[in-house]
Formats: sequence, structure tokens, C-alpha cells
Amino acid sequence: MDLAQQKQEFSKAYVKAIAAAAGYATQEPTLDDDSVDLGVVARGGGGTVRSPRLDLQLKCTARHLLAETTLD
Repeated sequence: MDLAQQKQEFSKAYVKAIAAAAGYATQEPTLDDDSVDLGVVARGGGGTVRSPRLDLQLKCTARHLLAETTLD
């Protein structure tokens, strides 16, 4: 696995862990026709939107972006 593939898998694993901790499910599209890497979904919903979904395009870098108090 090359570095780009490793970063892609790390991005997916990170988002899946955050979503699971928040009580949401994730879905991976079979084909990436619309540049969607992962979807975060909620079941049910009490408003006008049932089972809302947030589609994500993930990015990952190996650069150090943290300054002392901000992201560069």
C-alpha cells in the first residue's frame, strides 16, 4: 500500500471512529462517481427530514499543520 492509500484509509477510519462515538452510522459508496468518500447517516428523525445523511469528501495530509494555537 503506498502513502496515498494509507492516508485515504486513515481518513476513513478516523471519521468512522468519530461518527461511532457520536452515535451515527457510516456508509461507503461502491463507486466514487460524485467524489463522495463516506456518508454519515442518522436513522429516524423527528422533523421533516427522515434519516438525514451527510456526504463527505475526505482529505488527509502528512504535513504538520498545527501551530501553537492555530491550524496553518
